[in-house]
Amino acid sequence: MAELMTLFQEMWRQGQVCQDFKDTTIIYLYKRKGNQQLSDTHRDISVLNIVGKIFARILLSRLNGHLEQGLLPESQCGFRRHFGTIDKISAARQLQEKCQDMRTHLYTTFEDLTKALDSMNRDRLWKITQKFDCHDRFTQNASQLHDGITARVTDNGTVSEAFTPPCCRAYCGPRRNRRSNCRVT
Repeated sequence: MAELMTLFQEMWRQGQVCQDFKDTTIIYLYKRKGNQQLSDTHRDISVLNIVGKIFARILLSRLNGHLEQGLLPESQCGFRRHFGTIDKISAARQLQEKCQDMRTHLYTTFEDLTKALDSMNRDRLWKITQKFDCHDRFTQNASQLHDGITARVTDNGTVSEAFTPPCCRAYCGPRRNRRSNCRVT
Protein backbone atom coordinates (compact mmCIF):
# COMPACT_ATOMS: atom_id res chain seq x y z
CA MET A 1 0.00 0.00 0.00
CA ALA A 2 2.86 2.36 0.81
CA GLU A 3 4.31 1.74 -2.67
CA LEU A 4 1.01 2.73 -4.28
CA MET A 5 0.82 5.89 -2.21
CA THR A 6 4.38 6.79 -3.21
CA LEU A 7 3.59 6.12 -6.87
CA PHE A 8 0.42 8.25 -6.75
CA GLN A 9 2.21 11.11 -4.99
CA GLU A 10 5.01 11.04 -7.56
CA MET A 11 2.53 11.05 -10.45
CA TRP A 12 0.68 13.95 -8.81
CA ARG A 13 3.89 15.97 -8.48
CA GLN A 14 5.16 15.24 -11.99
CA GLY A 15 1.80 15.38 -13.76
CA GLN A 16 2.69 12.18 -15.60
CA VAL A 17 0.46 9.09 -15.57
CA CYS A 18 1.90 5.63 -16.26
CA GLN A 19 1.06 4.32 -19.74
CA ASP A 20 -0.13 1.03 -18.20
CA PHE A 21 -2.98 3.01 -16.60
CA LYS A 22 -4.08 4.18 -20.06
CA ASP A 23 -3.97 0.86 -21.91
CA THR A 24 -7.31 -0.88 -22.24
CA THR A 25 -8.70 -4.06 -23.71
CA ILE A 26 -12.18 -3.80 -25.16
CA ILE A 27 -14.40 -6.84 -25.07
CA TYR A 28 -18.01 -7.03 -26.07
CA LEU A 29 -20.64 -9.22 -24.50
CA TYR A 30 -23.95 -10.34 -25.92
CA LYS A 31 -26.83 -8.90 -23.86
CA ARG A 32 -28.78 -12.15 -24.31
CA LYS A 33 -31.64 -10.49 -26.13
CA GLY A 34 -32.21 -9.74 -29.79
CA ASN A 35 -30.26 -10.73 -32.88
CA GLN A 36 -26.74 -11.76 -31.89
CA GLN A 37 -25.43 -10.49 -35.25
CA LEU A 38 -26.32 -6.85 -34.46
CA SER A 39 -23.95 -4.57 -32.57
CA ASP A 40 -26.83 -3.03 -30.57
CA THR A 41 -27.32 -6.36 -28.80
CA HIS A 42 -23.78 -6.28 -27.41
CA ARG A 43 -22.29 -4.28 -24.56
CA ASP A 44 -18.77 -2.91 -25.00
CA ILE A 45 -16.63 -3.17 -21.88
CA SER A 46 -13.24 -1.53 -21.49
CA VAL A 47 -11.04 -3.52 -19.14
CA LEU A 48 -8.68 -1.09 -17.42
CA ASN A 49 -5.74 -1.41 -15.05
CA ILE A 50 -7.03 -1.60 -11.45
CA VAL A 51 -4.28 0.65 -10.05
CA GLY A 52 -5.12 3.23 -12.71
CA LYS A 53 -8.78 3.07 -11.69
CA ILE A 54 -7.77 3.70 -8.07
CA PHE A 55 -5.76 6.75 -9.15
CA ALA A 56 -8.74 8.00 -11.19
CA ARG A 57 -10.97 7.54 -8.13
CA ILE A 58 -8.54 9.61 -6.04
CA LEU A 59 -8.67 12.38 -8.66
CA LEU A 60 -12.47 12.21 -8.70
CA SER A 61 -12.57 12.47 -4.91
CA ARG A 62 -10.35 15.57 -5.03
CA LEU A 63 -12.52 17.13 -7.73
CA ASN A 64 -15.75 16.45 -5.82
CA GLY A 65 -14.25 17.89 -2.63
CA HIS A 66 -13.30 21.04 -4.51
CA LEU A 67 -16.66 21.43 -6.27
CA GLU A 68 -18.66 20.88 -3.08
CA GLN A 69 -17.24 24.13 -1.68
CA GLY A 70 -20.15 26.09 -3.14
CA LEU A 71 -18.98 26.11 -6.76
CA LEU A 72 -22.00 24.28 -8.17
CA PRO A 73 -25.55 25.63 -8.07
CA GLU A 74 -28.05 23.82 -5.88
CA SER A 75 -30.01 22.94 -9.02
CA GLN A 76 -27.12 20.69 -10.13
CA CYS A 77 -28.23 17.36 -8.70
CA GLY A 78 -26.92 14.69 -11.05
CA PHE A 79 -23.59 13.01 -10.23
CA ARG A 80 -23.38 14.72 -6.83
CA ARG A 81 -23.21 13.24 -3.38
CA HIS A 82 -26.30 13.90 -1.22
CA PHE A 83 -28.15 15.43 -4.20
CA GLY A 84 -30.70 13.09 -5.71
CA THR A 85 -32.79 13.51 -8.80
CA ILE A 86 -36.05 12.63 -7.00
CA ASP A 87 -36.78 16.29 -6.19
CA LYS A 88 -36.19 17.27 -9.80
CA ILE A 89 -38.50 14.51 -11.04
CA SER A 90 -41.16 15.64 -8.57
CA ALA A 91 -40.81 19.25 -9.74
CA ALA A 92 -41.12 18.13 -13.38
CA ARG A 93 -44.32 16.22 -12.54
CA GLN A 94 -45.78 19.25 -10.77
CA LEU A 95 -44.93 21.40 -13.77
CA GLN A 96 -46.60 18.88 -16.07
CA GLU A 97 -49.76 18.87 -13.91
CA LYS A 98 -49.89 22.68 -13.86
CA CYS A 99 -49.57 22.81 -17.64
CA GLN A 100 -52.36 20.25 -18.00
CA ASP A 101 -54.58 22.27 -15.64
CA MET A 102 -53.86 25.43 -17.64
CA ARG A 103 -54.22 23.56 -20.97
CA THR A 104 -50.77 24.72 -21.99
CA HIS A 105 -48.19 22.77 -23.94
CA LEU A 106 -45.08 21.58 -22.13
CA TYR A 107 -41.95 20.70 -24.06
CA THR A 108 -39.16 18.72 -22.43
CA THR A 109 -35.78 17.48 -23.55
CA PHE A 110 -33.92 14.52 -22.15
CA GLU A 111 -30.23 13.98 -22.81
CA ASP A 112 -28.45 10.65 -22.71
CA LEU A 113 -25.44 11.81 -20.69
CA THR A 114 -23.56 8.57 -21.29
CA LYS A 115 -23.46 9.24 -25.01
CA ALA A 116 -22.81 12.94 -24.48
CA LEU A 117 -19.82 12.25 -22.24
CA ASP A 118 -18.38 9.75 -24.73
CA SER A 119 -18.20 12.45 -27.39
CA MET A 120 -17.10 15.35 -25.18
CA ASN A 121 -14.32 17.64 -26.35
CA ARG A 122 -11.60 16.87 -23.80
CA ASP A 123 -9.61 20.09 -24.39
CA ARG A 124 -12.73 22.10 -23.60
CA LEU A 125 -13.27 20.02 -20.47
CA TRP A 126 -9.80 20.90 -19.16
CA LYS A 127 -10.50 24.61 -19.75
CA ILE A 128 -13.72 24.27 -17.76
CA THR A 129 -11.83 22.73 -14.82
CA GLN A 130 -9.55 25.77 -14.87
CA LYS A 131 -12.59 28.08 -14.77
CA PHE A 132 -13.66 26.26 -11.60
CA ASP A 133 -10.22 27.05 -10.12
CA CYS A 134 -9.20 23.41 -10.02
CA HIS A 135 -5.57 22.92 -9.12
CA ASP A 136 -3.30 22.86 -12.20
CA ARG A 137 -1.94 19.50 -11.10
CA PHE A 138 -5.45 18.07 -11.05
CA THR A 139 -6.12 19.24 -14.59
CA GLN A 140 -2.74 17.98 -15.76
CA ASN A 141 -3.18 14.53 -14.18
CA ALA A 142 -6.78 14.15 -15.36
CA SER A 143 -5.83 15.09 -18.91
CA GLN A 144 -2.87 12.69 -18.73
CA LEU A 145 -5.30 9.86 -17.96
CA HIS A 146 -7.05 10.59 -21.27
CA ASP A 147 -4.09 11.49 -23.49
CA GLY A 148 -2.29 8.61 -25.14
CA ILE A 149 -4.92 5.97 -24.48
CA THR A 150 -4.34 2.80 -26.45
CA ALA A 151 -6.92 0.10 -26.92
CA ARG A 152 -7.08 -3.42 -28.27
CA VAL A 153 -10.26 -5.31 -29.13
CA THR A 154 -10.55 -8.95 -28.09
CA ASP A 155 -12.89 -11.12 -30.14
CA ASN A 156 -13.10 -14.91 -29.85
CA GLY A 157 -9.62 -15.09 -28.34
CA THR A 158 -8.09 -12.92 -31.07
CA VAL A 159 -6.57 -9.58 -30.06
CA SER A 160 -6.43 -6.65 -32.48
CA GLU A 161 -3.49 -4.33 -33.02
CA ALA A 162 -3.31 -1.40 -30.60
CA PHE A 163 -5.08 1.76 -31.74
CA THR A 164 -5.91 5.16 -30.32
CA PRO A 165 -9.65 5.70 -29.86
CA PRO A 166 -10.43 9.33 -30.80
CA CYS A 167 -13.12 9.81 -28.15
CA CYS A 168 -12.03 7.10 -25.73
CA ARG A 169 -14.82 4.95 -27.10
CA ALA A 170 -14.72 2.07 -29.52
CA TYR A 171 -17.51 -0.02 -30.92
CA CYS A 172 -17.79 -3.04 -33.10
CA GLY A 173 -20.23 -3.26 -35.98
CA PRO A 174 -22.42 -6.29 -36.74
CA ARG A 175 -20.65 -9.23 -35.22
CA ARG A 176 -18.60 -11.39 -37.54
CA ASN A 177 -15.59 -13.60 -37.01
CA ARG A 178 -13.29 -10.96 -38.49
CA ARG A 179 -11.56 -8.24 -36.47
CA SER A 180 -11.52 -5.91 -39.46
CA ASN A 181 -15.20 -5.22 -38.80
CA CYS A 182 -14.33 -3.40 -35.57
CA ARG A 183 -14.12 0.30 -36.05
CA VAL A 184 -13.62 3.37 -33.92
CA THR A 185 -16.33 6.00 -33.66
